[in-house]
Amino acid sequence: MRIVWSASRGEFSIGDYYYFSKLTKIAENEGLELGEEKVFSKLGDYDLIIFNYPEIKFSASDLLKIRKWVKMGKKIVLAAYYLNTDRVAENVNRVLRFFGLKVNYDLIKDEERNAGDPMFPMAKCGDLEVVMPCSASVSGGESFIVGRGVFGSKTRGVLALGTCVFWDNYSIGLANNKELAIKILRGEF
Repeated sequence: MRIVWSASRGEFSIGDYYYFSKLTKIAENEGLELGEEKVFSKLGDYDLIIFNYPEIKFSASDLLKIRKWVKMGKKIVLAAYYLNTDRVAENVNRVLRFFGLKVNYDLIKDEERNAGDPMFPMAKCGDLEVVMPCSASVSGGESFIVGRGVFGSKTRGVLALGTCVFWDNYSIGLANNKELAIKILRGEF
């Protein structure tokens, strides 16, 4: 499986050592080929395409390409952030609406089940206990990361996540976040 981390829509760069060096190393240790691509049209050369915090609006042409890629069997991951910060949830929803998914403009906090801060709520993904910091809730599709709310949902090869920082250098070491990241990178959802 060829995996690409998009840098075409102002996303956080996977090459940013401060934020994603641990995820990059984990992918490497797992034998996963994880590249980064700045040219949108080249994303279609990959099997799994990750849009992690896309700040630049998807064009009508982009939307057509993404829908075509999904029809071709490619997997798409769209990760947003709470309260529609930087209008990222709005951008992600331009894509998700074609698949019956939506990132809401809210914030999931959990005063009881968290990793030391209500903004770091605990959730379940199958047998995995994960921490989903600074997350919006997700609606539609099949929920696969749940806790105080729905943190992740999927349908037809498209994954919607309410947070883009569960796999950054800080959060990747919390609970089973590393295992969740590996499952996503392997396209297991």
